[in-house]
Amino acid sequence: MSTSNSNLSSSKTTVSISALPCRSTRSHARLQLKANLSTIQKGNSSISEYFCKIKEIADALASVHEPLSDLDLVSATLRGLGDDWIDIYAAIRHRSTVPTISELHALLLQRISRCWENENEAKMLRIQFVKPEIISWAPRIIVLHDFLSSEECDHLIAIARPRLHPTKVQDAETGKVIKSDNRTCFGKFLSKQESKNPIVQAIEKRISVFSQVPVENGEVIQVLRYEKNQFFRLHHDYFSDTSNLKQGGQRIATMLMYLSDNVEGGETYFPMAGTGKCSCAGKMKKGLSVKSIKGDAVLFWSMGLDGKEDPRSIHAGCEVLSGEKWTATKWMRQNKHN
Repeated sequence: MSTSNSNLSSSKTTVSISALPCRSTRSHARLQLKANLSTIQKGNSSISEYFCKIKEIADALASVHEPLSDLDLVSATLRGLGDDWIDIYAAIRHRSTVPTISELHALLLQRISRCWENENEAKMLRIQFVKPEIISWAPRIIVLHDFLSSEECDHLIAIARPRLHPTKVQDAETGKVIKSDNRTCFGKFLSKQESKNPIVQAIEKRISVFSQVPVENGEVIQVLRYEKNQFFRLHHDYFSDTSNLKQGGQRIATMLMYLSDNVEGGETYFPMAGTGKCSCAGKMKKGLSVKSIKGDAVLFWSMGLDGKEDPRSIHAGCEVLSGEKWTATKWMRQNKHN
């Protein structure tokens, strides 16, 4: 909305009609009131305060026998609001009758509500911040730079830190959760109550929008901490067993979000992506790797465009050489996750 340095208080004019003894004085009052009406601007006041001032001047003009038409009031009102709001006038011109000042007030309040919702939606999705970078088409891998704010990263860490425990993996044959030397880190799945937190819900919706997978198809976010010498060896995120498929079908995609900076090593490594070489814990290897940068996220797909599991999505968490690597993982299913 356009604003002005002129506030309502600076343009307020109080007219005492009983103090208008002659025609010349009334004429002067009309001119003064019209001048006030033509120059009044919203400034830093609310829409309601602005309308009260418009109505006050309109009533004063009516008292000196020069009432304003609805069209005059609408024009003056929109002119004072500025160019960003003039499209409302274009919209109401096609109506059979010009809205009264009260109807216009209601229209503007509705517009404000929509603008507020759109602005909050943009903030929630970080529209002006997230920068997608496709690094591989086969397998499909997208790096989403600045996907999380620093505060969101810190919030997820704060939730998980007090209740971390050694992580486990799912057995490829039975689907049961077991301890494994292939994954040496600490983690925590967010509880249902923690998932209702507004910050977490905003992240969940952002994941859904950027992945184009419904929120209800996602598993609960898991926060992980990798310390020095910890890693996650090569693995697929899709299931080889059938028991896990009963809880929403196959895992189709993963959103891996980095929550910390200043980590040496700890890259996410895709050996079957790309044709060059990359660094994995200080060693040069064939494939692609993504460095842990706070706020960035990696979206990769475990299923190909043919709807089948993509073995090229195999990946690993390289060994951390120094620092702490914090991540948050969201796995997404074909159907609603139970």
